[in-house]
Amino acid sequence: MTFLFNNCRNRDHARYGAGAFFDLALSGRQATMAKGLRAGDTCIVASYAESGLVVFHWFAFAHEKRMLDEKGELVRVLFGRPRKTDLMSKAEAAKTRSYEAFFDRLGHFKIGSVFRIDEATLAARAGTGAWAFSVPDRRR
Repeated sequence: MTFLFNNCRNRDHARYGAGAFFDLALSGRQATMAKGLRAGDTCIVASYAESGLVVFHWFAFAHEKRMLDEKGELVRVLFGRPRKTDLMSKAEAAKTRSYEAFFDRLGHFKIGSVFRIDEATLAARAGTGAWAFSVPDRRR
């Protein structure tokens, strides 16, 4: 399984420790996202670099841990082993096979924190522009 994480607000997950790549609230909309992650699942996190380009960090999921965020609220923190990093313009990323699922038909980041893509869907849709119908991951 491949999970896409939208970190376009550039939250600093390194504050949680080595390998931390994303955090999710335990209540509200995020409470049901990215459930059922398995060790080794591919996790791609999109953020903005200081240059304004988009940086994609790839991780192999390792584990999750409940920790306090900067507001003192308990969150699920996801940890993984770094695999690779890519840097490119948003326009280029929206047309790139590995990253097009992050974007809508107009090349804007989709609204949502987490999207789940199974490998068969990834292979079938890559390069087709059909990602406009991807839905946020809310499985329990």
